[in-house]
Amino acid sequence: MITYKCKNCGGQMDFGGSGGFVCPFCGSKAFMSDADFKGNEAFRKKLLQYYKAEALKKENDYSVDRFWSCEGRDSYSLENGDPLTVDYMIKTECDGYVCYLAQRSVVYIFEKSAEAGAFLAGLGKLSFPAADAKLHRSVPELTLKLDLKEGKQALVFRRRPNFYPAEYFAPWTSSQLAWVISRMENVCCLLKYSELEHGGIEPGSVWVNPLSHEGALFGDWRGVRPLRGRGDLISLRKTAIALAENTREPAELYRFLNSEPASDAFLDFEKWDTVIEKGFGGHKFEKKY
Repeated sequence: MITYKCKNCGGQMDFGGSGGFVCPFCGSKAFMSDADFKGNEAFRKKLLQYYKAEALKKENDYSVDRFWSCEGRDSYSLENGDPLTVDYMIKTECDGYVCYLAQRSVVYIFEKSAEAGAFLAGLGKLSFPAADAKLHRSVPELTLKLDLKEGKQALVFRRRPNFYPAEYFAPWTSSQLAWVISRMENVCCLLKYSELEHGGIEPGSVWVNPLSHEGALFGDWRGVRPLRGRGDLISLRKTAIALAENTREPAELYRFLNSEPASDAFLDFEKWDTVIEKGFGGHKFEKKY
């Protein structure tokens, strides 16, 4: 049996709901170090599983999604005759498809199944570096594919709580916009790593979580093509300008948004990192909410 003594008062600490330990006598909190786990690998493994379960629980807790509300409902017929009902907050009609922001999903309804296939083919061209286990979260994650009547097809992608198009929260102050640009630069680096160009970075395709500062690129993935230029980096700048409340302050931000992109996304990210350090005093971003 493992006991964990409080370093402040010496009392035996209780296991807290956050995954750490809480002293019932003086209220001190503590977390176990690798040295504390020595000789107790089985317990260490169970504790890590607990941490992961708690993190997953929070990630799927849509009760904290304070912005979402149902603004409409559309219905379609599956190929077998069953109904498909989509309750949505935002509906965007595009060339060849309709995109819905539902509570737990982002639903694309394509007029033709071949167009849905082209969308998935674009996503399938991505390559992910093994060292970054979370980069897959920055692009659409397919959960379901459904055949509809009249040759239509539905692609259902995961939507995590509090993820919305960046334009929904516009205008962004400079210090808020800074982390949005950082997320866009991350996605451009993924595209560069895959030697791809998305071709559709715009205010409606850049999705963000204003609480966790995560970002993802939705929009249209049918036009993904081999990387030939700096089109996505140019679109990144145009998108940031469109979202911004004021692009003139700090001066480093203004110069970056009105400059030619670097020769590739990796170098452009370095260029942006200099703006973060000199213009914003480091990674001290302001939260939107």
